[in-house]
Amino acid sequence: MEHIETLFTLARDNFILVFIIGIFASFLESFIPALPLMGIVVANSVMLGWVFGLLGSVLGSCTGTYLLFLLSNKFSHIKIFERIENNKVDRAINWVKHQGFATLFIAYSCPFIPGCLVTIACGVSNKSSESFVPAMISGRILMFLIASYIGNDLVGFIHSPMRIIFVTALTIISFLVGRKINTRIEAKHHN
Repeated sequence: MEHIETLFTLARDNFILVFIIGIFASFLESFIPALPLMGIVVANSVMLGWVFGLLGSVLGSCTGTYLLFLLSNKFSHIKIFERIENNKVDRAINWVKHQGFATLFIAYSCPFIPGCLVTIACGVSNKSSESFVPAMISGRILMFLIASYIGNDLVGFIHSPMRIIFVTALTIISFLVGRKINTRIEAKHHN
């Protein structure tokens, strides 16, 4: 228990450093999927508070995910991708290419779906940034918001039906707002 108190004191005394480390850890997880994303998000929330923990996690993860998307899009024609091409890989890439906002939103808002693989598949399939970014950002924000909210007060969340209703409503609202933004961006892109 003494070590935990020391850790909280360190975080309080070095807020900016802890915030930068939280952003970097979330950023790094985009490239190394073995890192525990939910653990990073909850740790950021506990160490930095609900708002700043959420902000650091979203900034780091969305920046890293978008950079991975751009890199996999740019280097999609190198030999390593040509070697692994076969019917199953081609079908998976074509499937990702034709998926809309809802599928990507769900993929990025579920912690058990490997976001790294979804991001690489979107980049390799030459999916447009206009259709990728809104789904990725709104899905990540929703997942991190729920993880931060629950992680900040787990016992209170379990015992309060209003908090469960709030998270459910937040999920639905996030999906609808993200979908509306995506529709507007795609309409501007097609005009």
